[in-house]
Amino acid sequence: MKLHGSIAVVTGAASGLGLACVEMLRAQGCSVAAIDLAPAAPGDAGAGPGLLPLSGDVASAHDMEQAFASTRRLLGTPNILINCAGVLGPARVFSRDKATGRVLPRSMDAFRRVIAINLVGTFNTIRLFAQGLSQAGAVHDDEDRGVIVNTASVAAYEALSAQAAYGASKAGVASMTLPLARELARYGIRVVAIAPGTFETGMYEVVPDHTRRTLIDDVPFPRRPGRPQEFAHMAKALIENAMMNGSVVRLDGAVRMREPARR
Repeated sequence: MKLHGSIAVVTGAASGLGLACVEMLRAQGCSVAAIDLAPAAPGDAGAGPGLLPLSGDVASAHDMEQAFASTRRLLGTPNILINCAGVLGPARVFSRDKATGRVLPRSMDAFRRVIAINLVGTFNTIRLFAQGLSQAGAVHDDEDRGVIVNTASVAAYEALSAQAAYGASKAGVASMTLPLARELARYGIRVVAIAPGTFETGMYEVVPDHTRRTLIDDVPFPRRPGRPQEFAHMAKALIENAMMNGSVVRLDGAVRMREPARR
């Protein structure tokens, strides 16, 4: 697949991994619909024709239907989708009242929010992206018609305590990669996922300092958080390599996360 002249949709496009992917795609000559709850200013991703900032909640069927309709109307049918929208969110099983010491079951709202954005939101955009490309019917020979790059996480395999919701959501993203690749193969649509380790994003900034130090100290090499541009570079390689399909690629410096010692 050639990036130049392609039409892409990126979610979570206003910051972090998503913004880096928008910048990479724009540099390669793609037109990009950049979707976020609060879209980045045009200058943040390279102003000019072919950049379409859109507002929308990936967990909302209505918002994404509107976003994809706008993309098709203003840019054309997208053939690249990169899903970067996601939240961390606490999901402890219970909470303890500090005054009484009473243990209370955790509200379901936080768990549902993480699943809705990270997992349901990913599927929400995939269904609309695939609908647009499948209108042309089955492919002939080896036509590489479209690529979906989803964001999983090493937490899909090694989530820490209080990450039940996040780990479950990312495990869902990872585990649907192969069935989606098989389902969409007849339409020439490839599906891959990247499972990043600790990266310099908004999520990284809210992690407690002692946990952050443990996460970085455990990385064999390079012993630092990943950079969003490195994620975008991997996304580019996956898009361009037609044999990359149905796989989840770890991008983590060989880390295997362990539970930080309690302070």
